[in-house]
Amino acid sequence: MLNDMRYRIQFQKKKPGGRLPVEGNDSWETVIECWAKAEGLKGREYYAAAAIQKEKTVQFTIRHREDINEHMRIVFQGVPYEIEAILPNYSRRHFITIKANVVSR
Repeated sequence: MLNDMRYRIQFQKKKPGGRLPVEGNDSWETVIECWAKAEGLKGREYYAAAAIQKEKTVQFTIRHREDINEHMRIVFQGVPYEIEAILPNYSRRHFITIKANVVSR
């Protein structure tokens, strides 16, 4: 499994802004950088995602961490992804799987 983790990804969280938030002026800061396995959806999962227009979903597998939550985003190869779900990997307890969608601009 560790040999498949060949991509470097970043987890970012929103920087606390001023008193008045300005729409479209979001600033993000990188808080975690780690190695990950990245793969697209396959088979039944892909067709289920395509039915609800979320076929740009990527599944990331990383080593288990406690400091990641759904309010963060992932930057993979320069493209931001919104975290949809963080799933524990029950077959291999030292890893977690994260499903994320491309952020629409």
